[in-house]
Amino acid sequence: MELTRVIQAPIITEKTDRLLLDRKYTFKVDYFANKHQIKQAVETIFKVEVVDVNTIKVGKKPKKLGRFAGFKSRYKKAIVTLAAGQSINYYPEDESDLKSKAQFSEEKARAKETQSKKSKEVSDRVAQKLANKKQTATKTNENKKAPQTTHRKVGSGS
Repeated sequence: MELTRVIQAPIITEKTDRLLLDRKYTFKVDYFANKHQIKQAVETIFKVEVVDVNTIKVGKKPKKLGRFAGFKSRYKKAIVTLAAGQSINYYPEDESDLKSKAQFSEEKARAKETQSKKSKEVSDRVAQKLANKKQTATKTNENKKAPQTTHRKVGSGS
C-alpha cells in the first residue's frame, strides 16, 4: 500500500487535544493498514520519530437522515505516540498566518500614524480658519457704529 494513502485525516476532538499533551496524535487511517505501515507513513510524511502505534477499529453506526435510514461508515483510528521533543503541526497555515498577522499589524500601525497626521493637519487648518474668522469679526465690529434710535414719547398729555 502507498504511504500517502495510509493516513486519511487527523482526528481533532477535545479528547485528542488532551492526548496532544502526552505527544499522542490521532489519525483516521486506511481500514486495512497495519501498525508497521502506519508508523512508516507518519515518519516519512511528518519527518518525526514514532515510538508507539495503537489502533482501534470503529464499527459502523446507524444514522438517519429524515425518513431515510443508513449507516455511518466504519473506519480505523490510529493513536501515534512520538518520541520526546517531537511534534506534528496539524495546522501548517498557522505559521503563515502569524507572518501575515504581523504584517497586518504593521500596516495598521502605519495607517493609524498617517491618519493621526491627517487629523492633526485638519485640526490645525480649522484652528487657523477660526482665528482668521475671529480677527475679521472684530474688525467689522469696530467699523460698525451703533444705530441711532429715535425715542418716542409715550403718554404725552395734551
